[in-house]
Amino acid sequence: MSRTLFKNLTIIDPNGESSLNLNTSIVCEDGIITEIGSLHSDLSNYHSVFDMNGKFVLPGMINAHNHLYSSLALGMPAPSTKPVNFVEKLQQVWWKLDLALDDASTHASFQVGLMSALQAGVTTIMDHHSSQNYIDGSIDHLVDVASNFGIRIGTAFETSDRNGEKVFESSLQENINSIEKYRSNPFVHPMMGLHASFTLSDNSLNTICNRLKEIDNPGIHIHVAEDKADHEDAVQRGYRSVIDRLNKTGIITKDSLLIHGIHLEHEDFEIIKDKGANLVHCPTSNAGNRVGKLSSQTVENLPVALGTDGKQANMLNEVNQAEIIRSSHIKGPDKNFDYPNLLFKNNSELVSRLFNQKIGRIKIGYQADLVMYEYNQTTELNESNIMSHVFGGFTSPSDVITRGKFRIKDNKFVNINKEDILANACQESAKLWKKIDKIG
Repeated sequence: MSRTLFKNLTIIDPNGESSLNLNTSIVCEDGIITEIGSLHSDLSNYHSVFDMNGKFVLPGMINAHNHLYSSLALGMPAPSTKPVNFVEKLQQVWWKLDLALDDASTHASFQVGLMSALQAGVTTIMDHHSSQNYIDGSIDHLVDVASNFGIRIGTAFETSDRNGEKVFESSLQENINSIEKYRSNPFVHPMMGLHASFTLSDNSLNTICNRLKEIDNPGIHIHVAEDKADHEDAVQRGYRSVIDRLNKTGIITKDSLLIHGIHLEHEDFEIIKDKGANLVHCPTSNAGNRVGKLSSQTVENLPVALGTDGKQANMLNEVNQAEIIRSSHIKGPDKNFDYPNLLFKNNSELVSRLFNQKIGRIKIGYQADLVMYEYNQTTELNESNIMSHVFGGFTSPSDVITRGKFRIKDNKFVNINKEDILANACQESAKLWKKIDKIG
């Protein structure tokens, strides 16, 4: 059993009884926090002792919905014809990207996305993957790369009818294989990935549902009512809403991840609560895609977690930008969402339940995922204003620890060659963009 002491810390636990603990320390054993305190006069009991020189420490952050496969999209040439709505944007941009991905470009995407996450202090990611011409073994590939980075990963491969029956069957089987292989892995939570209701027939939904019944359904990970087109498609098929359609198929179960939910109806709330499913809000993506904004009633009625939809890696930035986006649409006295609560409380509760571990708090018994910052305050810092400092002053962490081990130490990656990853990404992205250009 390996005991590690991190001493001389200022602990910030947004959900703790005391959100600010000065001049204290953390002890972890085999990746679990076992002690929090300040008296450690006998250092002989520890395998390793690290003096953190007063750094501020947050719990490792969680991204409840991401698309690591889109990591090489930054700077990608615009489509020749400008999309005029959400569906056209999918068709002309994202569905071409996922068709062009191969083994090498997918590897580069995973590496860049996970490296960016660590640099932003994100230690757990619920990913939703789509490489439609590289399916078999792609989830194994993701798990291997995530393991190298020490990041806890949720897996799901995007299943859809849009590329034909053979691709549908391969995608479905990739999810089934991953669920059977990884459901006992403490650092992987495999789920059934679906694109969205409007890209799946009733027959396909029934097929997926039947296959999941055979293996004890771990929950689906699906985009829901992101754009009005999804809702309108469900209505045209004879259903009241997307949630009504999925519910009547029997595919929504406990711990399913329903992403976006911009165009939910009030009747959908009770179905989601009754099934024990979770909604994940991706505010900057929603704003960028101009699909609308999540209603206040949704957050008041449902457990809502926070993700980025691949828009960015930094969860602190997601909160800052989300608050600005929402504030631009509300009048003076109206309340904004409590985005820090979504990030630090709801995300923690969500992944703790999914992984059946205590994740996302600095508390005894929780996973030793810690993010440390060198922060020179310019104004008073106290219990009442600590979140203002976190979201207004904290930039890149100097140290990131997962499973009790340094992944970034003193601003440098540990056992990760950043320069090689970036050089490879530049090469693979150039090839990828050329392939996208050739897709009709």
